[in-house]
Amino acid sequence: MDDLSTIPANLDHLIITVPELEAGVAEFERLTGVRAVAGGSHPGRGTANYLVGLAPTGWEAGAHTYLEILGPDAQQKPPADGILPLDAHLAQGLTLQTWAIHPHAFLAKVAGANTEGIDFGEVRDMSRETADGTLLEWRLTSRSPLPSTGTQPFLIDWGESTHPAEASLPSVELLEFTIESPDAEDTRRVLDVLGAGDAQVVEGKEYRLHARLRGPGGVLEF
Repeated sequence: MDDLSTIPANLDHLIITVPELEAGVAEFERLTGVRAVAGGSHPGRGTANYLVGLAPTGWEAGAHTYLEILGPDAQQKPPADGILPLDAHLAQGLTLQTWAIHPHAFLAKVAGANTEGIDFGEVRDMSRETADGTLLEWRLTSRSPLPSTGTQPFLIDWGESTHPAEASLPSVELLEFTIESPDAEDTRRVLDVLGAGDAQVVEGKEYRLHARLRGPGGVLEF
């Protein structure tokens, strides 16, 4: 039975990184039967993305949740230091790299994280154009390298922009999402402060994200 309790209510999106974007999108389609659609380019950052809707079974209609496939943008020069956003330069094949949450009080959660000494990096304003030319603007917390190897989510606030999940996206089901941590108690404390205290955390030897996705062509597990 699929355990929906493992999927955090504030989940905004999951990020899969790939070393080559077109090849990664093709591999995702081969494994799930779903073809991601072009999202857009991140000017000056060296990356672009493709998007797939996430449909956690049992969630209410209209939930704003999606999957981002992120990789090097062939139309941009790579950064001089070789470091891509969200440590995408480290990807080997399809890599479940990190995740984002959209707490209702973004600035309050940032302030709370500061008070608790949680290293989330800095708050950044970002933007990109969609495939149809619509400008999206958002702010997020950003740190490189990723905190806790990507298992600590970054916070995102879409402001007045249309959420990417509101577009007509092909979708896969999100059946399961869990976090493996060598210090599960502290990980739960951090997640609670950030606004994802309902995420499932399990003890493990290393920090890792686990997810199970199902499309018409098969199940993809990380």
